[in-house]
Amino acid sequence: MEIDIRSLQFDNCLRYETRQKKEDWLIPFNKLEDFIVSQDIYKDGPIFFSVNSNQEDDYTYYLPINAPVQLPEETEFSFQDSFKLEKALFLRQAVGVMDVNVAVQKLKDYAEFNEIELEDTYFFVVHELYNDYIIDLFCPILEAGGKE
Repeated sequence: MEIDIRSLQFDNCLRYETRQKKEDWLIPFNKLEDFIVSQDIYKDGPIFFSVNSNQEDDYTYYLPINAPVQLPEETEFSFQDSFKLEKALFLRQAVGVMDVNVAVQKLKDYAEFNEIELEDTYFFVVHELYNDYIIDLFCPILEAGGKE
């Protein structure tokens, strides 16, 4: 798949932060989905999450919902009005086609070749499709050189 420069924006997001092993990346999906059902909240986009390459066990999950909500105080979730990446390197990846580590390295190599400075955080937008997943990988751009 081709690497591109894109933006990413979602409004009205539930947010969930956790520390976990890399192989457990899907577990919070059920937690988020169970919570919205119990609170009569409607999903309005794909679940996505971020991980920082310097702190690989810290994950932040986001779930776009249809409207702002007032959450109960005793919940482990928070609400975020808006999430936006102005400018990021983008790569679409189908699970089973390309390893996540390979995809991340591909973005790093592209950025280095094109003199683009990236943040240390990667965002994975997960699209469920016929019992499989397609993942859009975004890495925010700090500075871009002349080859952008």
